[in-house]
Amino acid sequence: MSAFQILPGSPIIFAENFTVRSYHVDLHQRLTIHKLCSFFQDIAGNHTVECGVGWDVMQQQQVFWVLSRMYIEVLSFPVWHDKISIKTWSMGTYGLYAYRNFRVENERGDVLIKASSMWLMVNTETRRLVRPGEYMENFPLCTDRLLDTDPEKIPSLEEPAFTGLSQVSFTETDMNMHTNNVSYIERIMNAYDFDFLMKKQVASFVINFIKEAVPGDMLKVGSQQVSENEFINNIVRADGTEMVRTRIVWR
Repeated sequence: MSAFQILPGSPIIFAENFTVRSYHVDLHQRLTIHKLCSFFQDIAGNHTVECGVGWDVMQQQQVFWVLSRMYIEVLSFPVWHDKISIKTWSMGTYGLYAYRNFRVENERGDVLIKASSMWLMVNTETRRLVRPGEYMENFPLCTDRLLDTDPEKIPSLEEPAFTGLSQVSFTETDMNMHTNNVSYIERIMNAYDFDFLMKKQVASFVINFIKEAVPGDMLKVGSQQVSENEFINNIVRADGTEMVRTRIVWR
């Protein structure tokens, strides 16, 4: 193991511009939460590429990133045709976690969405966690916080109502040979009643990734209502192993 060689002049804060397309939005023409997380996934990866430590370089060191927790606070969703800028930066590492923030702005520079995230580094061969600080000691950092707290550890569900089981599909499986984090989010959102989603939109969203699902796994989505506008969801494998938890506040 050796620390990654960071390219000279690597950006501390990395920004990309996006146009919200028709396939990014729901029937209200609002950007969906899972497409938003796809943007976050892309820009986080692109930032590491820009710094010289993209996926290919990490594979040579037999490691890869997995998202552990994320907290998203939505002030206003972008809509179809909107042009947005997403900025991201690393806040460094502590123990097993690497911390990264995201900020979504409109063309006027107004902040629409804020997010904080915690990532884990995994060995490709053993699937064991490794300490990212040993690899990322020279990665450019910004200590600006967007949110008051880090993403919470969501409590377990007490008596959830479950959907039926469905198998992890080919299109849900990513380059790391497990279910992509965005696919879990899409499964959870699709478990909500259609009429409920017609009337509500996400105000805040927290997700905890617990175990990885792989091709062939059978999964079901659980739901528990905490209050009028707050739900805790999870995804559980057929053998009872819990894979993901979310806490969603709606408005």
